[in-house]
Amino acid sequence: MKASLIRLSACSALVAASVCSHADTLYQLPGATPAQVSPDSLSASFVSGTGVGNISLQLQGYGTLDGDNFWIDILSVTLNGTLLFSGTWDLGGGGTDRTLIDILGATVSHNVANQTVDVSLPINFSAGSNTLVVAYDSPSAFEGTARAGSQGLGDEGWGLNSLSAVGPVPEPAGPWLLLAGLGGIAALHRRGRALAR
Repeated sequence: MKASLIRLSACSALVAASVCSHADTLYQLPGATPAQVSPDSLSASFVSGTGVGNISLQLQGYGTLDGDNFWIDILSVTLNGTLLFSGTWDLGGGGTDRTLIDILGATVSHNVANQTVDVSLPINFSAGSNTLVVAYDSPSAFEGTARAGSQGLGDEGWGLNSLSAVGPVPEPAGPWLLLAGLGGIAALHRRGRALAR
């Protein structure tokens, strides 16, 4: 009897804990951003639970965004102050496509005709508040060489067609369910002790 109560107690605690969060959209860009000149950035804040998720975006180039050449233009994605991803692509301005930083194993697809780049980043979220920053820069120096710098909206415009974060959402009822499960375990334990007498 005692062994079965222990197994039941452990099972109850696991069931109560497992329903505390579920995956859902944590943030979604309301609509496509208008053309912006680099350097500029877009910031988004959201609350997450702990667990596996994903950040995805579609970059839209306007004018002639460049890959790695004299007119280099660089996209970067930062979460909570940590640079997760950066790269540069030929979106009508020439140059070489390069992923510069990719610490999470991003999936990237590039459509030259539509002047778009799709980026998907797998994320292990920590519970709490998160700040996501997507930025574009046209530096005047890069990797020890002089570059052209910002050319203006007519030549180096960018925007986001989409930006979303999907991951675990904490359930407000989670702690109460856990307490109810523990209360049930205590009641079963008392009943088991009364039957053993």
